Amino acid sequence: MKIKFFMMICSVILFSSCNKWLDVDLADKVTEEKLFSTPQGYQEALAGVYSSMASPNLYGKKLTMEDIDILAQYYSYDGISANYVKWKIYDYEDAGSQGRILATWRGMYSAISGANNIIKWAGKDVQVLDADTKNQVLGEAYALRAYLHLDLIRMFCPDVKRSPKTTGIPYNLEFGVSLPPVYTVEENVQLVVDDLKKAEVLLAKDPITSAKPYQMASKDMADKYVARINLFGVKALLARVGLLRGDKVSAIKYAKEVVESERFRLLDFASADKPDSEIDMLFSDEHIFSLRNKNLSEYTIELHYPEVTANSTRFAYLPFVNVSTMYEGNNDDIRYSKWFSTVNGNFVKFNVDNKLKFFSKMPMIKLSEMYLILAECYLGKDDQLSQSYINALRDHRIRNNSHWTYLTMDYIMQESKREFVGEGQLWYAYKRLNLGVQTSSGTIGLIPPSDKIFVFPMPLKEIETGNRN
Repeated sequence: MKIKFFMMICSVILFSSCNKWLDVDLADKVTEEKLFSTPQGYQEALAGVYSSMASPNLYGKKLTMEDIDILAQYYSYDGISANYVKWKIYDYEDAGSQGRILATWRGMYSAISGANNIIKWAGKDVQVLDADTKNQVLGEAYALRAYLHLDLIRMFCPDVKRSPKTTGIPYNLEFGVSLPPVYTVEENVQLVVDDLKKAEVLLAKDPITSAKPYQMASKDMADKYVARINLFGVKALLARVGLLRGDKVSAIKYAKEVVESERFRLLDFASADKPDSEIDMLFSDEHIFSLRNKNLSEYTIELHYPEVTANSTRFAYLPFVNVSTMYEGNNDDIRYSKWFSTVNGNFVKFNVDNKLKFFSKMPMIKLSEMYLILAECYLGKDDQLSQSYINALRDHRIRNNSHWTYLTMDYIMQESKREFVGEGQLWYAYKRLNLGVQTSSGTIGLIPPSDKIFVFPMPLKEIETGNRN
């Protein structure tokens, strides 16, 4: 009930806005004060933010296996549903596309408001929380605020390396009725770093510092450490941000801290040599931060599976294309053999009958990303070290893997494409590197890189109500 109440507050704040950013009377203030009157209330409030992020309108579906992966051209040009045609060709002015953008904008800022409300209440001089619990709550809230703003930057701003002084997005630092200022792109990114640095200090005593989740027999118990943002999730985000703004020294520093912490481990093949009901299909030992959602299976069936009835067959809305080519036809690549059905080619990564042992969750930051960051950062600086990181990752993906002795950025991108399928990360990599996007259509081929395909326009409704020029 408390989670539902907290999510209701966030929804009211964002969806009631007319001529001001937060033109709303805060509903049921007495109940809100009651929510934050106990330590459990703060945990419920955090759970509310995580729940909203895991919803199908955000990372449960839309910002992972649906909208963002469509832009990365994972799905067939010819077989894609009419609902997505304009989106797939980056027609952001289309009415349907505008609706998608507006919903994303509102959903993300709603979750940010939830984090800000926690920061507001936890920052008060009250005796509800002891010092360690207060630091933990604030650390998670600052980290979540940074995570959400970072993805808004990646969607709505030009690349920070190429257009640092360009107008960016509002960075919402307070919960309330004031209109957040708009910053430049480089200022936006620095605010993300500032929040993450605060979180890093606050989470110094995070429980994960004295635990190794992958060693726990119960994955449900392990999720208490990783199905939320934690200290190493903050460090991984700092590595991601370092790479985004071209600060490879910082990216290397934080990625190595995560890898060398030994709190996570790359896939052990022995865990995959079991019946499907026993396989950890999502490689959860590698999850630094993930979001639980028991309906992921339904979402992937809705998007990626054909619908067969007694009278008709509807093709999948988002059919994958050239999966064999993507994995080089290598049946020894466990991502190919386990994430896609060998019988009918269906995408089964999030739809495996192993729910008695493994809770469905969407990876938000994985150990494999740290290896890819290190391989990219060392490329051209120490090629042998770069190869060692990419080969280590592939050793835990491909049986009897033959090590690469030559590496290019294209190889790293192809490995990223294989690694992040269904997770909504590839399009951001194309944008960061200013690379053309290869389509599945021979007639269209490579779409040249430009802000036209890499930058979402500000939602028209935000402009019309006077929020932006």
